[in-house]
Amino acid sequence: MILQEEQFENLYQLMEDSFPSDEYRPYQAQRALLSHPHYQIYVYERDHELAAFFATWEGPDFIFLEHFAVKASLRNGGLGAKLLQAFLKQQVKPIVIEIEPPEGELEKRRAGFYERNGFSLSQWGYVQPALAKGQSPVPVVLMSYPKPLQQQAYQSFKNWVFKHVYS
Repeated sequence: MILQEEQFENLYQLMEDSFPSDEYRPYQAQRALLSHPHYQIYVYERDHELAAFFATWEGPDFIFLEHFAVKASLRNGGLGAKLLQAFLKQQVKPIVIEIEPPEGELEKRRAGFYERNGFSLSQWGYVQPALAKGQSPVPVVLMSYPKPLQQQAYQSFKNWVFKHVYS
């Protein structure tokens, strides 16, 4: 289901609860994206509460899954994998995600989750620019679905994301 305007408060709260502050935009900037033609947020509700969401950008040849989060109380029970699989089946274009390099325990678990769900870890990445004043840049590596990312696709994705998402 597509995010409704009145769900934004709960969505932003889940974003704050799920991501380090350098990995999402300040409230007004995030809210302003709701009217962006390439940006879409899909939500999953359980018991009339926001339980999970996918925030995506549609590029010419791919979907950039910028944020995916499941409410903390519902994690580690298979819901994330179930929702991700349902999301992937609905997409026609390849999916690209950014993750922090899998060096620490949490980052390795995150990469493992995506690999178990069909994503391939690439050798490519970049430094995500600070999303707002006072925030820090974040080094990321890319993962892709359903096939491993090739260099030409990486270059095309990087050019697009820096022009349209991080401009």
